Amino acid sequence: MSGYVIWLTGDRVRMDALAEALRAGLTGTAPSIDVLTAEMVEDRLCAHEPRNADFRDVVVRRLAWLCQVLARNGGAAIAVAASPRRAVRDEARRGSDRFLEVLVHGTMPDGYEPPLEPALEVRASDAAYSVVDEVRRTLAARGLVARPPRVYTPEEEARVRERVEKLGYA
Repeated sequence: MSGYVIWLTGDRVRMDALAEALRAGLTGTAPSIDVLTAEMVEDRLCAHEPRNADFRDVVVRRLAWLCQVLARNGGAAIAVAASPRRAVRDEARRGSDRFLEVLVHGTMPDGYEPPLEPALEVRASDAAYSVVDEVRRTLAARGLVARPPRVYTPEEEARVRERVEKLGYA
């Protein structure tokens, strides 16, 4: 199977917990699964950049590039970045056909522009295990990971297939 990028955007606190649940729940779908945060990129790849109005965009673009490199080489990257500007997230998505944007609802940063068509949406009431399951099924429907071992109801399978087709991936 090929690598993939899961881009978590939205509520920062919930994204951190979800990223770790995804890393654990997707074990075995790629040789490595790395959780990369905007803060890591700020500290390690943007330490000497001027903190101006474009700084967040620079961080998001570098995070996207790093995730794309990992995915291109067969690894999985889980990006944790509120990334408030939709246009910059759209750039990241266009950079990889192995990109899954997940909107995490909750407390959004100031000026946040939600995605128009996220691959998945996570609500406060969603249990982490069900989100991991939905992400895995979506990745499988796109041919990025092997089908999960459990059997799905026809209704569940139709819902995933419909969503993948609506997003233009099938």
